[in-house]
Amino acid sequence: MTRLRLAYMNPRPFTVCTFECVVHPQIVHAFAFATYDDNEKCARTREHKSEANQTMTRSIFGSFVAATVAISCSSTGAAPSQDAAAQDGAATTSDATDAAASDAPSTDAPVATGPQNIVYGSFVINIHDWVYVEESIVTVNRLIDLHEKYKLPVDMYMTDPMLQAYLTKALPLIERIKASPYVAISHHLRPPSPYYAGYDWLGLNKLSSADVKVKLRSYEEHAIDLSTGEPTTAPGGYEYMKQVFGYPPYVVTSASDSSVTQKALAEIYKEKGAKFALVHDDNGTEWGEKRNEILMRPETVELKVYEAKNEIDFKTKLLDPAMTTIGNKRPAFINMKWHDDNFNSSGTPWINVYYADGETKSKLNPRPWDPKAIGTIKMKTAEEKAIQWKRYETALQYFVDHPEFGVAGARQHAKWAGLE
Repeated sequence: MTRLRLAYMNPRPFTVCTFECVVHPQIVHAFAFATYDDNEKCARTREHKSEANQTMTRSIFGSFVAATVAISCSSTGAAPSQDAAAQDGAATTSDATDAAASDAPSTDAPVATGPQNIVYGSFVINIHDWVYVEESIVTVNRLIDLHEKYKLPVDMYMTDPMLQAYLTKALPLIERIKASPYVAISHHLRPPSPYYAGYDWLGLNKLSSADVKVKLRSYEEHAIDLSTGEPTTAPGGYEYMKQVFGYPPYVVTSASDSSVTQKALAEIYKEKGAKFALVHDDNGTEWGEKRNEILMRPETVELKVYEAKNEIDFKTKLLDPAMTTIGNKRPAFINMKWHDDNFNSSGTPWINVYYADGETKSKLNPRPWDPKAIGTIKMKTAEEKAIQWKRYETALQYFVDHPEFGVAGARQHAKWAGLE
């Protein structure tokens, strides 16, 4: 007889069923239904038996699951906790087994399973506001509160200056990010990085590929000076972020205008453990697509939810147009984006330091830059802040209420790709 561990995954996050069974020579048919009630982990199970006795125990987390199985089994496994399933960023099987399953074959090696043919939403937060660090700290803590409340994953893309600021002013937040099963860290770029899109003040495009790689490696291993744009001697960049959070940030930015720089960056990031790169392409980026030998973060539609004005209907004004763009494409990925400063100010606080024309971003200010020269920044009123927060929470609630959509972040993407 063979002991098996079986699992059923539903598209809605955290809908997981696992159980173990022993298959007998005489196969019988069992038809099991299970439903989930928010107040009960397993509402009911009905079984039909024939020819041989069998017992089936199924633990269901999430919305309705139905499965048909042809087995004779003796259940010994237990389903994972809801928080454990949440850590993967979408519905996934548990790695836990009990003593009774010790003779089961090992399946420790990552397996690429890929996403299901549905539409997935991702919550993306860019953390880059080094001007108002205290406000950023409050905002990020509140965002984590919401994701832990709704039990949905969030990808937080952090720049090196913000990592340095948080290490100085918000060590508890660093630890909270590390500990939360709902947060996955990725690495992001902003000026004065010379390989941010349209900001090559260093002239990287004039250097040989070997020299470019030497320069880039120094940037990704050291903190950046906000005045000179050059790497300092202090630890920083992607390498330091990996050390601080205890794992390689999942996604990196591929925004340089130079193909040579992009290729060199991809090689450095892959060497350091990055799993995906992002680029905003008018045609989107497909699941499984590679550029410069690194997987691209999938993005069918980029949804800049923060740009919506006043109070809005999330479905009618934002989601429905995105679904129209997607059409029949499956799987599809809607990346819903905010920045930490969107909840506090109108416009990017540091924009006037590096650009002479502000948000237009077509004319660079000359070096060296004065980080204090932020100009006039319009801070949001209490009412405007409340609207932005309501908009965010409405999006969370919508995906909780509509299990026909999946919610998956970079951690789950890595599992699908067989990288974890």
